[in-house]
Amino acid sequence: MLTAGKRELAMLAMSVALVALAGCGSPGVATPTPTPSRPGPAMVQIENSILARPQAGLQQANIVYEYLAEGGISRMTVIYFQPSGSQRIEPVRSARPITIKLWHAYHGVIFFSGANAKVLQAIKEQNIPALSESTDGGAYFARDPSRRAPHNLFTDGDRLAQGLGKYAPKITYQLPSAGQPAASPAPVAANHLVFNQTPSYRVTYTYSATEGAYAYGTDVGPLVDHDTGQPIKPVNVILIQVAHHNAGFTDVLGAPAVDFDLQGTGPADVFSKGHRYSATWDLSNAELPLKIVGADGKLMHLPSGLTWIHLVDPGTPITVS
Repeated sequence: MLTAGKRELAMLAMSVALVALAGCGSPGVATPTPTPSRPGPAMVQIENSILARPQAGLQQANIVYEYLAEGGISRMTVIYFQPSGSQRIEPVRSARPITIKLWHAYHGVIFFSGANAKVLQAIKEQNIPALSESTDGGAYFARDPSRRAPHNLFTDGDRLAQGLGKYAPKITYQLPSAGQPAASPAPVAANHLVFNQTPSYRVTYTYSATEGAYAYGTDVGPLVDHDTGQPIKPVNVILIQVAHHNAGFTDVLGAPAVDFDLQGTGPADVFSKGHRYSATWDLSNAELPLKIVGADGKLMHLPSGLTWIHLVDPGTPITVS
């Protein structure tokens, strides 16, 4: 028979053994699987004025955010998770306050032509990797002689990959896997939609079941990709309602800079496979990518391919047919 002292020693020995086995990942003991890290994405600032068109390289992006810049003109933050190739991406222009918010959501590297002093100061103070024409002796950009400055700065997939390899933060977040939105509640048909991106810029999309994508149109014709000669064709189009406000300073031309209340949650409309889905955008955590939540309250999964996200004013009418 074991004495009380010996029983205590035996229990202690057993506890030590169990801890050692757990540390070795023994069968029956759950150990978390670490999420592998990888470089953050390239986040390229692309212009969308009349003089900027036709843009190049947008069809190969993963995600495009489009939003009001100033003077009724929109600008884009174009995101590439695994850029490669020599195809041009242009024209690259300056960053805006919203660019910084998007950086915090995706933690990539900003590729841009510069920015207002206030935006540059925020980039410096927040240690955001941002590469311009002068960085590393001009390694990441070149000028297109067929275009007029300042609408002729370009980069390409290989240059983006080079910049990511040197400057990209490591990320571990996972984007939603490809799939189809929930069929309940039943979505309405949406083969054609029209809305105002800004007070002076109307956007149309027309769905092609053959291509499984929406052709991007404007009042002056389709938004064309220079490399294909075809309209840019997102697979998924998302409108998120986000209020904007005066950022408190002016741009280089003296126009009031715009910032957006891109935080928390708000209404969204998702267009995919010729259907419209009511949804909610969610940026409750400013340091993780924006999420789209379906009417069922679950994270929405969308078909793989280019996803175009428009930031529009709350209550923006959308005509759907």
